[in-house]
Parts: sequence; C-alpha cells; structure tokens
Amino acid sequence: MRSELNIAGNSGTELPMNAFVVASPAHIARLDGAVGGSRTSKLNTIALDAGQPVPTNVMDQAEMLVLEIDPNSEASLLRMEQVRRERPNLPLLAAVENADLRLVRALLRQGVADVVALPFDFDELFTQVIDAAAANSHAAGMDRLAPMATMVHAVGGTGATTILTHLASAIADEGTCGSRVCLIDLDLQFGEVATQMGLTPQNSVLDLLEAGERLDGDLIRDTAVQTKYGHYIIAAPAQITPLEDVDVDRLLRMLTLARREYDYVLLDLPVNWTNWSLSAALACTDMLVLTDQSITGLRQTKRCLELFDMMDVPRDNMRLIVNRAEKKMFQSIGVHEVSDTLHRTVAATIAKDKAGLDSAQDQGILLGEVNKKAPFVKDVAKLAEMMCQRHGGQG
Repeated sequence: MRSELNIAGNSGTELPMNAFVVASPAHIARLDGAVGGSRTSKLNTIALDAGQPVPTNVMDQAEMLVLEIDPNSEASLLRMEQVRRERPNLPLLAAVENADLRLVRALLRQGVADVVALPFDFDELFTQVIDAAAANSHAAGMDRLAPMATMVHAVGGTGATTILTHLASAIADEGTCGSRVCLIDLDLQFGEVATQMGLTPQNSVLDLLEAGERLDGDLIRDTAVQTKYGHYIIAAPAQITPLEDVDVDRLLRMLTLARREYDYVLLDLPVNWTNWSLSAALACTDMLVLTDQSITGLRQTKRCLELFDMMDVPRDNMRLIVNRAEKKMFQSIGVHEVSDTLHRTVAATIAKDKAGLDSAQDQGILLGEVNKKAPFVKDVAKLAEMMCQRHGGQG
C-alpha cells in the first residue's frame, strides 16, 4: 500500500527531495494517522512486511529511503543489502525498533546515513529526513568535479598552448559549462601560458605542489590569476623545475581541488611524458589529441594514440584535432588523409592563422581582441561549444 504524507501542512517546510518510507503495515498506519490523511507528493509511505523486497518503481524513483530493518530477520537484512547494491549512492535511513548503540554503529558502518526509531514519531522523522537531505546535498556539492581537459601534443611547436589560452576564454564566453574556467600550466620547464596572457603572477603551480597539508581550495584561488578575458590561470614557475620532482599524489589532489573550485579546468602539459604527466592526462575527462598535416606530426601522433590504447583510455574520451589546417590545394595531406592514417575521426580543425596571431601574442593579448572574425578564433569557439555540449552544459 502506498500513500503520501502532507509534510508542508504539518511543518511549514517542504522536503527538498522525493523520499520513501518503507515499513510494516502497522508502523505505516501509525505514521499516516499522525498527519490526518492529507496528501502531498514529497514523502511516500509503502507498507511492506520486513522480508518483502523494495519494489522496482520505488528503487527507481526514490531520492532518499527510510527502510525498516529487523536485525533478527535474515530477509530484512538481505533487503537492505539489495538496496545498497542496486542504489549505492542512495541516502538510506534505517528504521529500527529498540536499537542499541552497538547496532546503530554497525548500521552506520554499512553506509546508513542515520537511524530512525520505531514506532515513528512524525516530527522526529521529518527532522531526520530534512537533516539527511541537507547533509547529502552538501556531500554532493563537495563531490562535484568539473570537467577537466588537456591538449596532447606529440611534438613541440604544434601550438597547443596558443589554442589552450584561447580555448579557456572561449569556454568561459560560451557559458553553458559555467563562467569560472581555469587553465593550469603544468609545463614546469617551458610554460608560456602567463607570458601569452601578458601576466607575471607572483605565485605558481609549484607553490601548490609544495604546499603539502596546507593545500586547500583557498590556496588554489589565491594562486590563480584572473585574466582580463574572465578566465583564470595558474602559471608555471618562473624557474626551470626538474620534472622528476613532482609527487603524483600531491598533483592529483591539487587537480581534484581545482575541479571543485572551478566550472571547467584545462591543463597545459609538457611534451615529454613522465609518470606524473601521464597520470594527469589520464585523470582528464577529455583528451584533445593535437596533430598537424605533416608526416612527422602524424607519425608522432600515432605513437601517442597507441600509448593511450595500451593504457586503456576510452576512445570516447579522446578527440582528434587538426591544427593549422589548410585546404588540400595548399597541403599535400588533407584532413581526410589525417583521419584515414590515424584511423580516428577528426573532431575539429583549427585554421592556420595567416597573420595576427604572433603579433597578438607578442602583445600579451588574444587574437579575438584584434580580429574577432579570424578563422582561428571562429574554430576555437566551435571547439569550445563542442566540449560544453559533451558535458551537457553543466556548470
């Protein structure tokens, strides 16, 4: 039997999520009677004996579940295991009669958010459900990780940093991914992100990697510098830093914290692969594999793709980008030949800039500030749109 309790009429507060209470008919009847039979759609009651499985439609619809548990019934314990198995992230409150401290601790260790006393007291139940909903909302916010992308370039001089500096601004302008976009320069020896933005930050990514236990969201925000285009950068160190000095665990923790602070994170990696740079690339939700239309570029790109296949990187996470693309009449290897050679679909092309890009970089500005209609600018904007669409406009 299913009914719906009138929460707002009794407390003046509406539940923020769709909660179900599954308990024996006697306990459900008492709970239904406590609110005088009025109905709303926020707290659903399901009358089931302790051993009956939770119905499929309840498992599908529930955003929170209050489940009666009889510790002396194997069927009841199996029902709880069924819920944890099928919906491991579903907030679960255990409704128990005469629960002692030992049982409460055991249930909490099994992932139960709270223990509700039986028989139900409506006010107490409602308070516990509200508290659990608030705690779950906070945890979900803490666990939300923004998309993170890097541009893999098989050889130096392919223009990856130039594209990334423009792409960060384009993603922020596009908006559907969120406006807080951060570009982290992990090219510890030859990083040029800050230079291309005309900035000289006081702090760098090295300060974050060396922070140890002091590293937190505040320190990341303090280290990041906002550009005049709206996005943020975390610069490479001014001094050349040995690549082998990077601790992988600290790096990955720093990237996780950055993904909590910003709506979209971009990484500029060094050309040479190390354990830590490969770990950073593998942590990304998107890997933009940058190539050109030269024989050397294609050969090196193919080697990178083979490496990622060996590492079992899902091909859905990789996008092949042809940079400095020209029409076939000016180029011996066309875009279709690139796709055929690498056995991958070309996701996007970035036009070769005939003039203006080098001059803009020398001034520490983006090309769009000089020429918004430049094919390079338009292609980067299309790439930004594609990347945001891939993540459903989350932000």
